[in-house]
Amino acid sequence: MIIKREIEKSPPKWPTILLAVVVVVSVVGIATAFLRKSPVDELIEQLQGSDATTRYKAAKQLEELGLNATAAVDELALALADGDVRVRYRSAKALSTMEELASAAVPALMVGLQDTDRDVRYYCAKSIYKIGEEAEAALDTVLAALKVEEDADIRRYLVKSLGDIGEGNEAALLAAKRLQNDTNPQVREAAKDALEELQP
Repeated sequence: MIIKREIEKSPPKWPTILLAVVVVVSVVGIATAFLRKSPVDELIEQLQGSDATTRYKAAKQLEELGLNATAAVDELALALADGDVRVRYRSAKALSTMEELASAAVPALMVGLQDTDRDVRYYCAKSIYKIGEEAEAALDTVLAALKVEEDADIRRYLVKSLGDIGEGNEAALLAAKRLQNDTNPQVREAAKDALEELQP
């Protein structure tokens, strides 16, 4: 009877055990969440891989993520020097979706304006325009590109960017005036708009 009373007095241990299990599961879940790579981190890793097709696909997915993939700006900037033109093109296009948040890529975009591939140059020009005032360091490169660029669509983005990055610069003002006589009507219109922003 004494043994029975002692058993009856001892509180059941299962609530304590259940609580311990819940705590352990929670801790493991939190640790796993911290250790798991985000989709952007995984794409960054793929962008650094040895296979060109994998790098291209990673850049394309980062482009689709747009502003949600700004953590990849540095890697996309590096990819503008990739040996595969498809990767350079997709990386430039991805940066063009990130607007001013891609400002860290401006030096690489400046180099990209001299790329031999038209589409790479196009999206580098578009990216600089989308970045806006934060791309001020690219002004001289943009002015130089405007003198030699034969593609009208690229010239249009280059001259559009002057309105944001050329304020107070005489060379930018002269370039916008000159491009009002461009052979392409869209470039002329862009030059007119840029001139309105540049003139005091």
